[in-house]
Amino acid sequence: MIGRDCIVLGGKGFVGSAIVRQARERGYSVRVVGREDYDQWVGSACDLLINANGNSKKFLGRENPALEFDLSVRSVLKSMCDFKVGLYVYLSTMDVYPDVSDPALNHEDVAIDSTRQSPYGFHKYLSEQIVRRYAGRWLIFRMAGSVGPGLWKNSIFDLLNGQPLRVHPDSEYQYLHTDDLARAILAVAETGATQQVFNIAGRGLISLRQVARMIPQCRLDAAWETLPRERYEMNVEKLGRLCPLPRTEDALTAFLKAASAGHRP
Repeated sequence: MIGRDCIVLGGKGFVGSAIVRQARERGYSVRVVGREDYDQWVGSACDLLINANGNSKKFLGRENPALEFDLSVRSVLKSMCDFKVGLYVYLSTMDVYPDVSDPALNHEDVAIDSTRQSPYGFHKYLSEQIVRRYAGRWLIFRMAGSVGPGLWKNSIFDLLNGQPLRVHPDSEYQYLHTDDLARAILAVAETGATQQVFNIAGRGLISLRQVARMIPQCRLDAAWETLPRERYEMNVEKLGRLCPLPRTEDALTAFLKAASAGHRP
């Protein structure tokens, strides 16, 4: 078991705020550390540090790799020098896998060829290696798509807010509500697991065309039919053996119901 003193880096962000909510519900004493007050917390000690900080804008890896490196890699090493931590939990991404479409090729034990990674995925993978090297005790979670309060980007946000899609409507993804994601991360940490990598995502796929049908007044533009089609399906068997993972369709249904009731992202 871990102690209940917790620091969440990026705790005001989309995923980080869900971790803060769930940690407090589970009785943790949580300190939220963001960019604006980071320096005042340097030197602090905690039983559990969850790093939900860093860049989530994939295009930066292509357009400004030096900046993306600072946000995704350098910041992780700095945090490991700046805090005294019992267990370090790093939130990574499924984009570290060169093949994001085939669960047989993106399980946690697959050998990763860094020459086939996207710039964004490569930087996140470098950060994982830093965590493995410098953290005494660590866990790494590779995330897929998420929905929840504070959603501010992705194709679900675009469909809800009448924004144009950037991918084909038949593109398929996994989604997990951020509260379920946070609960699963904390549950694994509380088992005493350490030095392990877990994929974390909703079970099963849903297409954007299916999602559009679930949103009143949502209309797909014929021009979007020419956009590239994506398929993101990550193997979640390992984590599923430790804790229940909701189905993607169920997560989307609940989220969209809340959104239609006025709880807009």
